[in-house]
Amino acid sequence: MRLHELQEKRAGIVADMRGINEKAEAEKRDYSADEDTTHKSLKTELAGLDKQIERARDLQEAERSAPAILHSGRHGDGSYEQRAGQFSLVKAINARLGDPVDAAFEREISQEVARRSGRKFSGIAVPDEYFRIEKRTLLTSGDAASLYPETHRGDLFIDLLRSAIVTGRLGATILDGLVGDQDIPRQTKSSVAAWLSEDAALTETDPDFDDVVLSPKTVGSMTSYSRRTLINSVPSIENIVRRDLAAVIANAIDLQAMLGNGSGNTPTGIVNAGATEIDLSVRINWETILAFIASVEHADAAIGSLGWAMNAWSVRKLRSVLKDGPNGDSPPVYPAHHDFLMEAPNMLAGYPAVTTSALPGNPNDSPATLATIIFGAWSQLLVGYWSSTDILVNPFETAAYARGRVLIRAMRDVDVAVRHPASFAFTNNMAVTPFVYP
Repeated sequence: MRLHELQEKRAGIVADMRGINEKAEAEKRDYSADEDTTHKSLKTELAGLDKQIERARDLQEAERSAPAILHSGRHGDGSYEQRAGQFSLVKAINARLGDPVDAAFEREISQEVARRSGRKFSGIAVPDEYFRIEKRTLLTSGDAASLYPETHRGDLFIDLLRSAIVTGRLGATILDGLVGDQDIPRQTKSSVAAWLSEDAALTETDPDFDDVVLSPKTVGSMTSYSRRTLINSVPSIENIVRRDLAAVIANAIDLQAMLGNGSGNTPTGIVNAGATEIDLSVRINWETILAFIASVEHADAAIGSLGWAMNAWSVRKLRSVLKDGPNGDSPPVYPAHHDFLMEAPNMLAGYPAVTTSALPGNPNDSPATLATIIFGAWSQLLVGYWSSTDILVNPFETAAYARGRVLIRAMRDVDVAVRHPASFAFTNNMAVTPFVYP
């Protein structure tokens, strides 16, 4: 019997026991002999059913975390997650290219990923654990050709600087292993309390509900590597491939989670999901900064981890503006100890501030672009994943083939949604040009 069937049977037994008890209480008496016998029988049946439910849960958990069935000599000596972390994408790619490599382990893991996800992959099904080996913020590599100087110093490999992944660091809620569209119920209005006079009747007020919908949207990227790189590079091309593919897709998700407008099969991000907009076009001072926090707290939406996301130019601006300076109260006041809006690079008004180049705002653009800053309870941002990363290898694409390179396409199904838009406040019109103080 399946777990849900056991749970339904248990609920029926509990309902029968409750019925006996309620009848006796309504008649203000103790159980009759027959009722007492029935109660004891149901109690014994319930105890046995609880054991079956516990075993069914254990089996369900074991099946969920079971290691792949491997035919390459590796049998049941560790969890699936540990095995998946040993997956080598480079071996899997080389096997697809027809090279004589032992990729039986990778084939079995890939097949297990596809089986668990319940979907068909067009290329190599790569387990999520492959991208989780390094727990630090992922950066991405540049052109692999630079890995072949005469004196090769792999220990000094210089990685390409990439925008830090912000939403995860700030505490977004990750939903993994999704199947089909997800309708997450949300209460939008509560019942109303009322004060009554003697013998007055209550007026019924019903709560309102709607759904936060997550539906899969595909994000992807293409890159290429030379055959020589795949075989000979130091440091290991494995790390470079992992970083590159993980960072490109993760940063695309990060960007849309904050700024997406829902067009062109992109998700709808925070700034377009109904978050509170704060106008900083006229004045930037301590009061307007605190308005972000007040808007979230006033809506009773300060749930979970609170924090700021902004770019480096916004940090420079906030660290250079006096709380009571020329863009603050008038007339300006210059205290002996100058207090700036942002006293430290990673904190603003008592909450952590994370810097990312994904957000706009640059005084060096022509004309200068205005900055976007987001504050909120980041656990209210949902990021859902439907599949592991799908890697398709193509050694025959015209431009890549002529150069002896291998074209690699990575794709993933994902969506983002905001549970409570009032949990966020943002501005998209803060000027980041520096002030000139007299």
